[in-house]
Amino acid sequence: MDDVLSALQARLGTLFGDRLVVLAGGTRLSSRAGELHQLGARHTLVLSTDDHAPLHDSDVARWVPLGIAGGFVAVEQNRLTKLLTSPNRKVREVLEDFDPRCEALVISTPYVHTPEFAGRPVLNARRPEWVELENKTTIDALWDELSAPRAPAVVLGLDFEGLWAATESLDRGAGVVWSGDGPAINGGANFVRRVRDRQEAQDAFDVLAAKCDFVRVMPFLEGIPVSVHGIVFPDGTAVLRPIEMVVPRRAGQARFLYAGCASYYDPPAWIREEMRNLARRVGERLRETVDYRGTFTLDGIATADGFLPTEINTRYGGAMVCFEDALPQLPLALVQVALVAGHDLGVSSIEFEELLVSAADDYRHGSVGANVRAVHPTEVVERSIVFTEWSCRFAHPDETPHGVLRLRPSPLGARLELDFYADQLPLGRPVVALTVAAFALADQEWGTALGPLEPAVPVADGAAAAKVVVAEPTAVTA
Repeated sequence: MDDVLSALQARLGTLFGDRLVVLAGGTRLSSRAGELHQLGARHTLVLSTDDHAPLHDSDVARWVPLGIAGGFVAVEQNRLTKLLTSPNRKVREVLEDFDPRCEALVISTPYVHTPEFAGRPVLNARRPEWVELENKTTIDALWDELSAPRAPAVVLGLDFEGLWAATESLDRGAGVVWSGDGPAINGGANFVRRVRDRQEAQDAFDVLAAKCDFVRVMPFLEGIPVSVHGIVFPDGTAVLRPIEMVVPRRAGQARFLYAGCASYYDPPAWIREEMRNLARRVGERLRETVDYRGTFTLDGIATADGFLPTEINTRYGGAMVCFEDALPQLPLALVQVALVAGHDLGVSSIEFEELLVSAADDYRHGSVGANVRAVHPTEVVERSIVFTEWSCRFAHPDETPHGVLRLRPSPLGARLELDFYADQLPLGRPVVALTVAAFALADQEWGTALGPLEPAVPVADGAAAAKVVVAEPTAVTA
């Protein structure tokens, strides 16, 4: 492991050493600036979308808040893209003062597709042919090319009667899911709806018709939403461990609540291997057809029939934080930047895979939370919590907590965050049901008004069945 880490850090040092670097938006910016400093960067300019700068070391980074943060990723990214393509006078002055010779390297968010910023190269800019692969209404062609098992699906234009006919045809008794192609930034289940009757179909149509050109209809699949990341190197594809996508269902509604990701869940071994094998084949196809480099996510559902894929995201996914925290001495986000920019990292894909999978299997982590509009706190509120079967309560002072529930101010109103203590969780169990219980507690005690939620039901077989307690999904209310 030490040899691989040393080789990676040495190669990254040749890319960033003695260079000026601009971090234009993104998350974990303090960590990125610190990593660049350790790699020998001369200085870093942080252009944060927030409206204030955190405490920071001015010898490591110069911090300039832009004040363009939005409650939704798409809103914030659109504002940032506009700034990258047409920087205002203030930003140009800051850039010229920091980098008068126009020689700095620029790193932006995983969504970025702008190749340069005021004449400076954006290292991690995605190519148009990579971005196009995220279209949920065309991805089934890739599964068919790879002969991968998938759920039946129909893609139609904005024809309500046609979509309703497809719904009736594909419904297996639990309804169907409509997925719109949506805008370029389409995540967090924004354009995904569950349809069980004609009224839900009409409601979904009204939402999708305003933003989408095409809609994919497929049966609703019972199981745990999961994702597996592949990282495409010049010599092959490194494939990581599965990650649970924490997506409760809104009881009595067509919408889902995307609540983040976590690595505590272990799908049955045969599903894990199905996921990883398909991800490797997808990575190789992307490398062959569009010269892809870097991270992608393969998303789908772990069902009783195995892993059924639904989409890919050709970018560094939010769930990569689980791997960053599993191996903090590896500047993983900068590895992504170097790969996308076409640099040789000096290690093989299999060496990288073995390093990261081993670390992530040993260290479990999660990033779980939800935006809240009903309350507007002015300071952070935090309480320790305890789970009892499928319920949740605040912990007593004298008992060991299972996690922390936190409510913090945000541009939308508030952000509800849930941290789990890994050593207090049953090994291998998904956290979606625990999330539903914790969010119900927040509704009850803090008035977050997320409403009744239902957890997905995990697949159990063999050894996995002994670890996972499967309960009937019931709405949990405050």
